[in-house]
Amino acid sequence: MAHEQDSDRRDAWDGHTQVATQIMEEQAPTQALRDLGKQVSPTLRELFVVCDPSEALRQHFELGMAPFVLLHDLGTTAARAFLQGLSERSGWRLQTLSIRRQGFGTELASLSYLDCPLVAGTLRVYLADVQAEPREQVAVRRLLSALATAHVLIGALQPPPDVAARVAAWRDDLLAAQPSGRFAVLALPQVRDPDWMMSLSALGRTPRWQVEVGPASQTVAANWTLMATYWNRLAQSAAPGEVPQIERLTLSWTPEAPPAPRAPTPMPVVNGASVSAAPQATPAVTLAAHLGALLPQTGALRACVFALANREVWAQTAGANGAEMAEQGHVLLTSVARMGSTLALGRSVRDVHVSLGEAQVLMRATRLCSGGVLMLILPRDADIAHVRERVQQYEAQALPTRTVP
Repeated sequence: MAHEQDSDRRDAWDGHTQVATQIMEEQAPTQALRDLGKQVSPTLRELFVVCDPSEALRQHFELGMAPFVLLHDLGTTAARAFLQGLSERSGWRLQTLSIRRQGFGTELASLSYLDCPLVAGTLRVYLADVQAEPREQVAVRRLLSALATAHVLIGALQPPPDVAARVAAWRDDLLAAQPSGRFAVLALPQVRDPDWMMSLSALGRTPRWQVEVGPASQTVAANWTLMATYWNRLAQSAAPGEVPQIERLTLSWTPEAPPAPRAPTPMPVVNGASVSAAPQATPAVTLAAHLGALLPQTGALRACVFALANREVWAQTAGANGAEMAEQGHVLLTSVARMGSTLALGRSVRDVHVSLGEAQVLMRATRLCSGGVLMLILPRDADIAHVRERVQQYEAQALPTRTVP
């Protein structure tokens, strides 16, 4: 009888512990990547370890890991500048993970990252530039390189003279991290330097590597759109639900914070309804003077500034049919915005460039007046990138006060 009672007790105990074990197994840490360390401030997390940082991260990732992007540069700090600019333009906090020695508090490594909000969860963008002693710096970077879903290589405004050697060294570092791995790489050059372009072309011939080179761009907003679009293509080619897609493909003109005085504003989507134009912040005579100064600097043939809300012409240069330019420009902007909405590319229009038979048209929101659109008619051989740069420089000189008092 006593033996039977002991057996019953063991069976009851086994039953309770088995159920408890099953419950624990169902609570796998699927959000482990999000919970690295302890949040000690809005921009800082701390992870205390008793081993090397690379080993601690490896163990943590083995418990559960979400897809992430790894940003690289060629020792030029261009990736860090892009991540900082992305934080400023989007309002997403740039954060730091500080890995410290348990019991002593000594910092062993520091990682910078940014979390991009998604419909469900976030997409983390890590910076490959790890702050640590040399051996662990390499170990942590290679760990992240081996696990990243996508690698984004940010080019510098002035590529280094030895850019070919640096690209080759960067390629070798990724191969050391995962010799037989398949890497998805997006290169975002700021300028189309011949040596830089040839190096990227050679990079694309690496076996099992998928390499894309984006158009040259020097703006955070344009590079974010290229990166987000590339990521979504990867997500579409993956198994359903395996890689989340990014919905916010475009950035607004200003950060998600109170706008600075005279800061540019996005050109909103408009419909055909007639509404009141925003009040002009700059008199028409001053706008005309600005246009007169812009004409020789950009090489434009004709120019005008009109209100996006109701197509009212605020200023135009000699020989320009401002009313017709405003009418057609408004139609084009509306069509582009509608296309962006239909294709889920975003509804905010940064600028519009159209190349026609004998001329080119460039339209963009202007800082010269709130709610205004600058429209330039340019020769067909005009360098649009140069024109954009000249306009931005002129507006920065004409309206230098941009800080919040």
